[in-house]
Amino acid sequence: MRRLCLGSTALASTSLAIGGLVADPALAADPIKIGVGGYYQFYVLAGAMEGNYALNGTSVQYNGIQFIQQGEIYFNGVTKLDNGTSVGIRVQLEAWDPSYGSAGTDVRAVDEAYMYAFADWGRVEFGAKDGAAYTMYYGAPSALPGWGFLKHNSNFSWSNPVARGFNVAALRLDGSTIDVEQNKPNRINYYTPRIWGFQIGASYAPKVQPRTQPGSIWGLNSGPTSGVAGVCGFPAATAANGCPINDNSWLNAVAVAANYLNKFGDLYVAFYGGFSTMTFSPSLNQVQSAYNTINGANLSSWNQTVIGVQFGFRGFTVGGSWGWDNMGLGRNGYTGGDNDTRTWAAAVMYETGPWQMSAGFAVATNDNGNGSPSLLNCAQGSTSTCSVAAAATSSVYFGSNQSAGAATFGTLTASYIELGATYQLGPGVKLVGGAVFTNLTGPSNAVAAQSWAALLGMDLHF
Repeated sequence: MRRLCLGSTALASTSLAIGGLVADPALAADPIKIGVGGYYQFYVLAGAMEGNYALNGTSVQYNGIQFIQQGEIYFNGVTKLDNGTSVGIRVQLEAWDPSYGSAGTDVRAVDEAYMYAFADWGRVEFGAKDGAAYTMYYGAPSALPGWGFLKHNSNFSWSNPVARGFNVAALRLDGSTIDVEQNKPNRINYYTPRIWGFQIGASYAPKVQPRTQPGSIWGLNSGPTSGVAGVCGFPAATAANGCPINDNSWLNAVAVAANYLNKFGDLYVAFYGGFSTMTFSPSLNQVQSAYNTINGANLSSWNQTVIGVQFGFRGFTVGGSWGWDNMGLGRNGYTGGDNDTRTWAAAVMYETGPWQMSAGFAVATNDNGNGSPSLLNCAQGSTSTCSVAAAATSSVYFGSNQSAGAATFGTLTASYIELGATYQLGPGVKLVGGAVFTNLTGPSNAVAAQSWAALLGMDLHF
């Protein structure tokens, strides 16, 4: 995964070529030549993860030691035309197992795959890539590769998976930037030239299958099936024939962002603001899956906004951000409560010689207008998991018998604290260490758990 948060040295760069490994342009007479790059990260974690405890006394417990890894291989090539425009292509091959769905049926081999062109008129990108608003973000910095406050390409989280699945606020801990759930559907991005420090970017995707949409907690079903390759809106490189619209999906995803970068003596500054929206297209055949008449939960247009700031001074980088996300959910049909999530993140980083150190936190709260279920039973097997009771009627759902499916109401909170340090052993080789702490809280046993870990690993770039 690319690190978007920049240190004081990187913050000074205002290159128009955004967030990529770009080979030196060839002469106009030369064809595109492919260069290879990439990264690999490995961590050993040791700590504790609180278990899940169901109403019937069953539970799921978690190991306190885990090995995790991820990596990508980049293929990038570019050539320069006689008119001054550079044209290139970039493909990212996954070097780990990022399978979506069951039994590996939806395994992705290629993450990003897109073409790009840039010149004095700006930069355009077409294909499976992060959106412009996501790429232009500035906020809380981090010295912990693969973790931080704006990741979405990593499974690194070290938090209770059941509680994280039901605590809607926790979904935003995976990224303080914008459009994290969209990942990389086929889209087009445009970036203006940077003028007096200002740059504007815009994106458009015809259809999006979100990586994560919390509607399933309340019996809603966004479609088509998330993460299935070959289906229109797939969140990575794919091709699809035909693109239905009345299938509980999100269409016409538009994002606009602007940032400002400048240097005043030894002080570097960056400001960011972004907004995104995509329209919900309900199914004409499965009305209940878009509006649950028992609990009042419903899917809606998905809107987000994020603002961020970052300052760098003599090795120090300080940054933070605030974001709002309606999670693609409308106000509850009975209570009128919303399900909006608000996220705050802040961090400080210091760089000197081969060392880089950081400390930061993120807090997300969700209004929980649909209510939270309670864990009824936990089962062990090839996959250990916990289940909740489904209320048969509205009176049961808004009642008091949690074993029958009654919901509990109250704010959902997710918080994350991170300490990180890296030491560069040589070109492209870093020794990494740190600690992470996650605390999920809310009104039921399905949404609350704590976890912490110390970690040690390596970060390799080539």
